Amino acid sequence: MTPTPSNNALLNELSRRRLLKAVGFGAVGVAGASALSACSGGNGDSDGVTRFAGVFDFDLDSQTRNVHVEDGALLMNSVYRDLFLCSGAFYNWGAHEWDYLLLEGHEWDGDDLIVSLRSGLKWSDGTDLNADDMVRSYAMRVLEAPSWGTGFPQVQDLEKLDDLSVRLGFEDPFPNIELSILKHRIVSKTTYADFGEQALDLVNGGVRQGDDEHLEWNAEFIEFNPDEIVCSGPYKFDRAQMTDARITLVRNEDGYRGTEVNFDEVVVHKGDNRQSALLVQQGEVDYSTLAPSAADQQAFQGVEGFRWIEHPGYDGCGLMFNYAAKPELKDVRVRKALAYVLDGDQIGQVARGEAYGRVTHYAGLADIQAEEVFSAEELEDFETFDQDIDKATELLEEAGWTKEDGKWYLPDGDEASFEVIGVSGWGDFELTATQVEEAWNSFGIKTEARNVPEDNPWGIWAAGDFEVAVRHWGNPELPDYWGAFQMNFLAENAGTEDSPGQSFDLKVESPSQGEVDLEELVNTARRAESEEEQKEAVRVMAIVFNELLPRIPIWTYKYLAPAIEGVRVQSFDDDHPAAQNDIYEDNPIILALIQGDLTPNEG
Repeated sequence: MTPTPSNNALLNELSRRRLLKAVGFGAVGVAGASALSACSGGNGDSDGVTRFAGVFDFDLDSQTRNVHVEDGALLMNSVYRDLFLCSGAFYNWGAHEWDYLLLEGHEWDGDDLIVSLRSGLKWSDGTDLNADDMVRSYAMRVLEAPSWGTGFPQVQDLEKLDDLSVRLGFEDPFPNIELSILKHRIVSKTTYADFGEQALDLVNGGVRQGDDEHLEWNAEFIEFNPDEIVCSGPYKFDRAQMTDARITLVRNEDGYRGTEVNFDEVVVHKGDNRQSALLVQQGEVDYSTLAPSAADQQAFQGVEGFRWIEHPGYDGCGLMFNYAAKPELKDVRVRKALAYVLDGDQIGQVARGEAYGRVTHYAGLADIQAEEVFSAEELEDFETFDQDIDKATELLEEAGWTKEDGKWYLPDGDEASFEVIGVSGWGDFELTATQVEEAWNSFGIKTEARNVPEDNPWGIWAAGDFEVAVRHWGNPELPDYWGAFQMNFLAENAGTEDSPGQSFDLKVESPSQGEVDLEELVNTARRAESEEEQKEAVRVMAIVFNELLPRIPIWTYKYLAPAIEGVRVQSFDDDHPAAQNDIYEDNPIILALIQGDLTPNEG
């Protein structure tokens, strides 16, 4: 049955009410900010010390100082990590070229990658930063690297060439395999002395992740928690100024650009998404990468000196299907119908406020990338999935579904139903799940939304313990286009008994491309000998994604970072070489601070 106009009106009214409810919380934000300010200690700039202020939800007690593990280490999941533990280089996603930090450069010598450090670098404990640090850090990462990764897993052997250079031997390297290596954060040989030496011997002896020798090494390594973090960047931790409320990083004159940075200190306030928004409203934070709600975004407009800094997104939020749990989803008409029921703009605005982007091309790539791979004329041929209730009805009826008394039934007569899981504490995922629930229920498909614990949604997704999951699509971690399809097709799709994930068959029949092996295409793009070859494989995968819609993209991340000018920071420049990079991979504001392009307010 085709929905009546009142069905469409009901869908729109439900979405409108949800949006107004989300925005309506704005008044609470300003009131709460004053209370938070009372215990924040002010900005403390009257002492003549220049400070840059940020915010992150750290925990001094539970987080380790073993920074080589990164996850769970103090501030290592924040953008501030570059300030005290610099990466070797960052890749300019816009210009497709390298900008070196700790590294002086790199070159290929046949199948060998030669990586060289800058001279004269020192650690915050006064020791020299040299090739011994580099080769041991690389060895530890090779030993820890899962076989499915790119870069370190393909390293065959390691050799220190001189005090500043290391050779990494590969077998049959491919373009951009060096990305993770050049970006790697080198750690102190003093801190990791025994672990680094052992790892180097193990790697050169052929040991890799999962081998008995690695498991023995790792059992001790994951328990390792040094007393302090030895720093390579322009800042270091001041233990006298570390409290549960804030961490102060002070100038590390021996570190990389320690004498060139323009701020004496960097203060990182403790705060989750909500608390960080209150600190911005109170003017106590210069820049934040934590996600503000739609209500907080509205409240920011009244803050003196406030501005948005927009960072591009290369991934988004959508729906991942479990084809084993719900075999009816194997019919592409059903998947497309479910997409046509949803209003992506409305869902994105409720979930993220203005910090979302609409999906235009449904190519499995962020639109910014799809427009690099395809011409405008070619993209006109891609099917779009803007809300169209009539189209959704037509597709389901073609698939043999029927609608009686406002409820949809499968071809076998069973009532259609889905459970959609979000993630507790991930506000945008929670709101996306509840809006999908509303939309599909209003359309006549019984749907229930629930949230899984935030401590391990990845395990739940991989195990296939879901019917429909709010999940990412695209990929912000790799500038190479193929990374998006590794995410879309291969992530949570191992197909094993313990990790069935999506249970999506990677050998598909495309209306335009014929029989396609998607896993093979991902590997073809990954190991392509040229950018042209890579793009051709990516083009095929994007076309297949659009034709078969194996998961539904709903909205794209648009990162709107709140910033305040004229208090501690004079101004923020939008024109940085990393401006097109992912906000959490190579943050342009933090890099500008390191490179001396961010200056204190003279007023």
